Amino acid sequence: MKTSVLYLYLLSVLLMWLTACQKEATPDVALLSGDPICFDVPSMLSGTENRSVSRASVDIFPTNGTFGVLGYCLANYDGSTQLNPTTGPTPWASKAVLCTPHLFYKTEVTYNGTACYYTGQQQRWYEPSDYLYTFLAYYPYSDTYYTVTPATQSGIGTPSLTFTMPFSGGDISTPLDIENIPDAMVAAAIDVTRQEGNVKLEFNHLLAGINFTVNNYNQSNDLVIHGLRVSGEFYRSLKIHLSKGLEYPSETFKGTFTFLDQNDDSDDVAVEHQKTAIRIGNKSLLLVSNLSQEARPNYIGNDINIYIDYSFMGKRITNKEISLPTGYLPQGGTLYTVEMNFIGDALILNFVVDNNQVWENGGDSEIKFE
Repeated sequence: MKTSVLYLYLLSVLLMWLTACQKEATPDVALLSGDPICFDVPSMLSGTENRSVSRASVDIFPTNGTFGVLGYCLANYDGSTQLNPTTGPTPWASKAVLCTPHLFYKTEVTYNGTACYYTGQQQRWYEPSDYLYTFLAYYPYSDTYYTVTPATQSGIGTPSLTFTMPFSGGDISTPLDIENIPDAMVAAAIDVTRQEGNVKLEFNHLLAGINFTVNNYNQSNDLVIHGLRVSGEFYRSLKIHLSKGLEYPSETFKGTFTFLDQNDDSDDVAVEHQKTAIRIGNKSLLLVSNLSQEARPNYIGNDINIYIDYSFMGKRITNKEISLPTGYLPQGGTLYTVEMNFIGDALILNFVVDNNQVWENGGDSEIKFE
């Protein structure tokens, strides 16, 4: 009898020890370190080998610019709202479907020209050194331009961002302000570790930029540009899926973007003979370039026309209409120049990339955060 009691006692102690060890090996809560999660100075994507130099209206992240961040590390237990500490070292591709943005959710981060900072509670790295973190960022920080999925911080699954132009509906005569279009950018850092230090974010320009240059090749005749505008039906939005590239909704808006007002002489641009005037109106028009199969060949919209009002060789030409060529593929993150070349009494338009390459008729500008 004493032997049986002793055996049961030892077995009970052994089971308690094993249970304690198991809990110690798989804690219910991951331990936090004393180090706050900080963001490095944001950089800009400058291009790849198989596409033109990627530039839009800014080449350096703007001082006092703010961007939003979603931050991930741990996945939930399947079917639960509780974080699973054992998923810390799991790569993003394997745990994304069960992740919530529990570290950062639409958190505003400001770049002051020297460093990045965010206010409120400072989020900290977890103590284990092998944990993997993923961050998705968007500029500018605004609910006006971006719809974030998941809709709440407790939302589960791979995130996405939908950028929407600040226009809707309208008709061809609706005036649209170029200055209202932001230089939309996104960035992602996937499977980074605490040991890497401040989180590095490399931002990608989303929109294709268009500006105008005038070349007056005549030997003696000067030129004045009185008006310049672009009208048509333009694509309105694009959706960024983390790790899955871009999706292009079919929604559009209509209207007219004005570079120079033909009814206002104060903004006229004089171009002397054998001279060039660059970036007419000192503006770049940023547009969604729809790369989907359904959009071809009208990648930035439908029935888009350029209207020019100018004086040349003693004549005033008003509302000269030139259709934007179809079949060209302007890539997001690239700035294009429409060259208006005056040769003799002829006006010839040429579409070039800002690095003097011909505007591509093919390519792939899908952004994949991998």
